[in-house]
Amino acid sequence: MKAIFNNIAIKAITTYLPKQVLEMTSLAKEYGEKEVANIIKATGVNRVHIADKNETSSDMCFKAASYLIEKENIDRATIDGVIFVSQTTDYILPSTSIILQDRLGLSKETVCIDIHYGCSGYIYGLYQAALWISSHSCKNVLLLAGDTTSRMIHPLDKSLRMVFGDAGTASLITMGQSAMGVSICSDGSGYDQLIVPAGGFRIPVSSETKEVIFDKDKNGRTMEHLYMDGMSIFNFAISNVHKNIDSVIELMNWNKGEINLYALHQANAFMVNYIRKKLKVDSSKVPVNVGNYGNTGPATIPLLLSNINENELGKTIMSGFGVGLSWGSIAIDLKGTKLYKPINK
Repeated sequence: MKAIFNNIAIKAITTYLPKQVLEMTSLAKEYGEKEVANIIKATGVNRVHIADKNETSSDMCFKAASYLIEKENIDRATIDGVIFVSQTTDYILPSTSIILQDRLGLSKETVCIDIHYGCSGYIYGLYQAALWISSHSCKNVLLLAGDTTSRMIHPLDKSLRMVFGDAGTASLITMGQSAMGVSICSDGSGYDQLIVPAGGFRIPVSSETKEVIFDKDKNGRTMEHLYMDGMSIFNFAISNVHKNIDSVIELMNWNKGEINLYALHQANAFMVNYIRKKLKVDSSKVPVNVGNYGNTGPATIPLLLSNINENELGKTIMSGFGVGLSWGSIAIDLKGTKLYKPINK
């Protein structure tokens, strides 16, 4: 799917980070110093933020949205759309976006939707917001993206525990002066490469789904925890993401020399740098912040942008990829977008 939407703006972005920080080196007693050092070297992740046991994705996004509304001095009555992107929703039903509409004190005429996506989710959320704005259904859309992925990881699974962190973000999408190009792809044949097998209606929770199973690398997990086929995901990403980015650049009739920033999903440092080399782009245009936050799922792109100097903004490529399998890229000029540094209160 490829499309161009005119007169779209990402007006402001902010991020909430949980106060609790897990230093990867602190896990040496559990996994061994050599193992921890090897994983840190391979992923580039030094620390992650972990949500409190009673803190949900919606709580984090609520705090980010409240901060954004206050800082931008937004009249809550003018917000007419809420999109909540997360794989860790409050309930199976109802939709968490509707709960957030009430918590944020928004109008009852607000349209709300949940998008159950992870690492590509921010791209899907921007696409949905652009549809609402361009159709004149909405004027101001809050895009809230976040996950508490740490809750889905078994303590004995060092391969994932040392990569994923938690965060919540808020972005305000409005009418503006920019065109936004979108390119999105899907491949459901790889659905089982990144999955929590049990807990839905296909495989309900049972005593069998709670049994811990160890893989060949001695990572332990149950069927109720996150599983990732790391090599398959890596091969998928390096084979498809750069092509998708090139396709959206071509769609917008841009050339790479005029692009200021490539905001890629922060899966791990090695993967981001590998994709950058495939794109043949200088490292100064492809920032990596995974070292301090890890992989925060749908929050990685807005979290990355929250740490960017606004003076560096201009023509920007955003690209997300992962669970589904799904991948997508967006091209938009972010000049004029207000970026707020991450908060933790």
